[in-house]
Amino acid sequence: MQEQAKRIAGLLYDGVLSPQDWYDGLDGLREALGAGLFDYFTLSTISSQASGSVNNQGYVGLHAEKLREYQAHYIGQDLRMAALVQLPVGQPMLDHEHISTREMSRNIVYTDFLRPHGFQHTLGALVRDEGGSRDFLGFIRPSDHTPYGANDKALVERLMPDLTRAARLRARTGQLARHAALGLAALDALPQGIAVVDAQCRIQYSNPAADRLLARPGAMSVRHGRLSCHDGNAQARWQSIVAAACGRQGTGMAGALQPAPGARSFVVTVLPINARHPMALHQAPMALAVLHDPAAPNGINPRLIGEMLGLSPTETRLALLLAAGKTVKDFAAAEGMSWHTARSHTKNLLRKTGCRRQLELVALLQSLRIG
Repeated sequence: MQEQAKRIAGLLYDGVLSPQDWYDGLDGLREALGAGLFDYFTLSTISSQASGSVNNQGYVGLHAEKLREYQAHYIGQDLRMAALVQLPVGQPMLDHEHISTREMSRNIVYTDFLRPHGFQHTLGALVRDEGGSRDFLGFIRPSDHTPYGANDKALVERLMPDLTRAARLRARTGQLARHAALGLAALDALPQGIAVVDAQCRIQYSNPAADRLLARPGAMSVRHGRLSCHDGNAQARWQSIVAAACGRQGTGMAGALQPAPGARSFVVTVLPINARHPMALHQAPMALAVLHDPAAPNGINPRLIGEMLGLSPTETRLALLLAAGKTVKDFAAAEGMSWHTARSHTKNLLRKTGCRRQLELVALLQSLRIG
């Protein structure tokens, strides 16, 4: 049992990033339990809508419509679900220990859904409960099998710490991936050039506007995957700014560079990216480079400034007000808050943008040409 549990746990952890491994891990546990059907799904605590179902219904002759029918019409009358929500996260539930034979014979889930399809005995668990959603897992045996027993419960209890941890990691990774996809889609649509670089100036992401700008003859270009300045002094300054932005977590500093002299030369603003921010493609420190083409008619949409800098809505409003030439006292008055609270928001804004002084922050925001 120990080797079997280790193999299943390994698949579940691999399943944090691999849907196939997640399926294989759950299916491996189904097989070890002697179950016919498994179903893993997420239930919103707000809307009570089920989503993200991972199951083997196709292999046991159940059509997808049947599971959708259960989630839409039967789940609210399911005595098994009523029992599960009363238990702590990770505690296995054997249905016959919580639901009497008489109750099963009168419950629509058993009489109209499970038994007509040849199923009866359920082992289930609440696997995750956070962020307004709950993950449930159920293993169902055919009607002609025996109910689950102590050995089955012991196996699930042995694997539950790994299962619950992998489920949390999987949910958070999925959320970050969705945020990143939305963020990158928004960046792709920007008229400004945007590039994400690492400490060695290697480009990890660039939007179409940056690709077009860097493809033209000019003061900067891409060489062997690195964003570089043609002028030696500008290159040294560029490398220094990027290295400062990619400092240890929480210590990155922002900066700006004009890679060539002249009013028509574009300006590059460099911002540190928090490794936990959805725009950070890796856990290594990254920097966001915003390339400002003087020929472009408009600056950055104010609504995107918070997303780019990882700011809260209040911090975004403060940034926009400071960029417009107002003061922190003006912000406190406009927001109806105390001077002390406004100063706290300013400190957070300085920290997130990598600026040391308010003057640097204002210069940075103005270099972004918000408008």
